[in-house]
Amino acid sequence: MLPLPYRKLGKSRLSICLLGIGTTWFGRPWPPENHSYSYPSSEEIDDYLHEIFVKIKETKALLMIDTAASYGQSEKIIGEYFRKNKKLLLKTFIATKWGEEFDIAKHASTLNHSKEHLLASVKRSLSYLGKIDLLYIHRASRDVLLDQDVIAEMKQLKKRHFGHIRCIGASFSSECTLEEAVKENLTGWADAIQMPACIFLKRPDLIHMIREKGISIVLNSVVRRGGNLPPEKLYSALLPHDEISVILTGTRYHLSETIGYFFKSK
Repeated sequence: MLPLPYRKLGKSRLSICLLGIGTTWFGRPWPPENHSYSYPSSEEIDDYLHEIFVKIKETKALLMIDTAASYGQSEKIIGEYFRKNKKLLLKTFIATKWGEEFDIAKHASTLNHSKEHLLASVKRSLSYLGKIDLLYIHRASRDVLLDQDVIAEMKQLKKRHFGHIRCIGASFSSECTLEEAVKENLTGWADAIQMPACIFLKRPDLIHMIREKGISIVLNSVVRRGGNLPPEKLYSALLPHDEISVILTGTRYHLSETIGYFFKSK
């Protein structure tokens, strides 16, 4: 079996699989409008992750598993999996996010970008996951990026927890907010920026500015926000771009098919 393609992750220079795994559906209803959602069993999660690790066996790179405090039980579920499969954790690059919380009972999200919440969220995430290789500000806003106390604390967390928190960054869902942040140079401290794939394809001007800073680009929502194009065409449009470090797949039911697109890119 051919190894999956991989890229270097920005300033860290770590080798990371171009394919990354999004885990929102592990721990909360996803997509939000999916009224038929049912929570996955531990067996489904085990089978899903086992399939991935079998496919990357020959790949000399780490697999990014992307989660967040706002993904319901996702962090807890991932931590439980790796407590049962400790050797696989060595092949994994875990990214998580702070700043958004999800109330499972109310099915509602709230934002809290305070320094106090940052510290509490990281403490909880580390207790579940054991390590954080990449810590993002979730749904980053101009206000939090201008908050010098928060940004300084992000840098200190990386410095204090080296080996647990290797990289820091910001995750954006809005094109306008990303444009403000890049043009006002509010993300120069970041190792990585996460954004929807549709913004990457639409805004090569912003991508050029981000890459000039040596910041890695991680993409999400390839299919969910990809309009009417079929998945194969969407991945074909993205995979040739060397500016991309990781493309996250959040699929629950089409994993083998999606992995196949990455093998075709070689």
